[in-house]
Amino acid sequence: MRLIKSQILRYVFEDSIIFVLIITSILFLSCQNDEQEEICQSPYTEEDVRNEEALRAYLQASYVCSVDQVSVTKKTIQIAGKFIGEGVFYLSEISPYVDVTRMDTHSYKIRLTNSSFKIELDRFVEREGISYDRLLSKWVIVKQENGVDLLASHARYADEIQAIQFLEPIKLTNKKGMGGIIPNQYITDLSLLNISSGTINIPITHFMHLTARSGDIEHMYGGKTYYIDEGYLRNTIDIALLAATKERNISVAAIILLDPAARCADPDLGAILQHPDNNGGTYTMPDLTNAESVNCYAAALDFLAKRYCRIDNSYGRISHWIMHNEVDGGRDWANMGVKPVTVFTDTYVKSMRMCYNIVRQYDVHAEVFASFSHSWTEVSNPGWYTCKEIVDLLSAYSKTEGDFQWGLAYHSYAQDLTNPCTWIDPNAQLSMATPFITFKNLEVLNKWALSKENKYKGTVKRSIWLSEAGVSSRSYSNEDLQKQAAGFAYAWKKINALEGIDGIQWHNWFDHSGDGTCLGLRKYLDESYKGEAKPVWEVYQKAGTNEEDEYFKQFLPLIGIPDWNIIENF
Repeated sequence: MRLIKSQILRYVFEDSIIFVLIITSILFLSCQNDEQEEICQSPYTEEDVRNEEALRAYLQASYVCSVDQVSVTKKTIQIAGKFIGEGVFYLSEISPYVDVTRMDTHSYKIRLTNSSFKIELDRFVEREGISYDRLLSKWVIVKQENGVDLLASHARYADEIQAIQFLEPIKLTNKKGMGGIIPNQYITDLSLLNISSGTINIPITHFMHLTARSGDIEHMYGGKTYYIDEGYLRNTIDIALLAATKERNISVAAIILLDPAARCADPDLGAILQHPDNNGGTYTMPDLTNAESVNCYAAALDFLAKRYCRIDNSYGRISHWIMHNEVDGGRDWANMGVKPVTVFTDTYVKSMRMCYNIVRQYDVHAEVFASFSHSWTEVSNPGWYTCKEIVDLLSAYSKTEGDFQWGLAYHSYAQDLTNPCTWIDPNAQLSMATPFITFKNLEVLNKWALSKENKYKGTVKRSIWLSEAGVSSRSYSNEDLQKQAAGFAYAWKKINALEGIDGIQWHNWFDHSGDGTCLGLRKYLDESYKGEAKPVWEVYQKAGTNEEDEYFKQFLPLIGIPDWNIIENF
């Protein structure tokens, strides 16, 4: 993922900016007069403040009633649970475009007569002109009092999804990966560097249309027909995935991105997918507020899963799904306007769940990853969130609405993106309250991953990919190139020793002007440099081989340490 100027600025001004996100009912200051009220104005609307309060209360609530199991077969949905108490209870269906905390009357509900129940329903129903797949829904118990439906349980998504096929997982053979795999003349690097994992950008809005164009193929979903530019896919996505997965058995994660409507290949489709409160940013959060938009987004995910999760691997394979980019910086990378953190995360969880439920039909081993910058407890840019507060909310949603196999796609850049000497990062501390997680203190991320409370269903470690991470060379001087090489050697010794870190997908393969600094393993792929390998390329190649220890010795004096015993316990 290219880094834009706003990302670079966060490192320049980080010591002078203090930005505090205020949540729940303390979102407004008490103002005594009109002048003070203007000064104290919250950035959030009153509706968003109320929504934030309601979502927080919902996540923290304790209910005696519960939906305990949701199972999805090819044709049915089975929901089991129990209610306790006197009164009239219903099982209510909550589709993605409905907010569970903001409904007084539920439209799709079934009267419960037995306190312990198991109900089987048709999976597909006609609803609002769409053949709706209840795979996307969650289910909640409500109690009716005075004509109002009151929540009596947490909602629950599907726990089990019957797959239509079985794909063998692609297991990582080492921790070396490549970020942003693209077709180019150096594709053999994937073999020369012994790459085991990678990422690829998939901007849905570059190839999907509402009306047919020359060369498009049809994709039917929910009774609606959408059109896909297959030429675009063959020349960009397919060729890269085939080289990585079919030829080299590399495990690849797709980064799902949506352009704002004005930049979409089909602006009309973009208008459907763009979040209604979007007010800028490089990419948008999908619109999950109405049936048409949800169906369109689900159709895109379904198409990608069908094409890239095939037993014959005809087009290449996607094994993991990274949902959007650096969502702690949502205003830049998944824009849905200015929102309190729980309101934002609620929509993000819906997007993650939709992808997960759709993809698991085709690949029972597929994971979805949440994408974050190197911020942990400190806001990187004005208007951003911290990673930890979103991570904590993801855990809270998993505990209340049923767990699913999500992991972290973390961007553990140096604190100062331009400085390759990440071992001196001042605010990367060995503490769970550290402001930043960089290569210097990956032990923090490792500890998070290995803690039982953070594991999937309490037993399975969540995958952690450093899916966009690297160190830079400030210039092409020998000194700067050696510092970049040393920075990777230091990072690798941490990554390879930590059980909780599954791998690094190096950003970037080539230097790119959009990064604001030279992060590539190779120089610029242009007429001037032609992608020449930098010293860090050779260090990357030797990492994980029997030549590693001898070759890496040269960097110890530059770093200022006597040996590679650099892993610390805390």
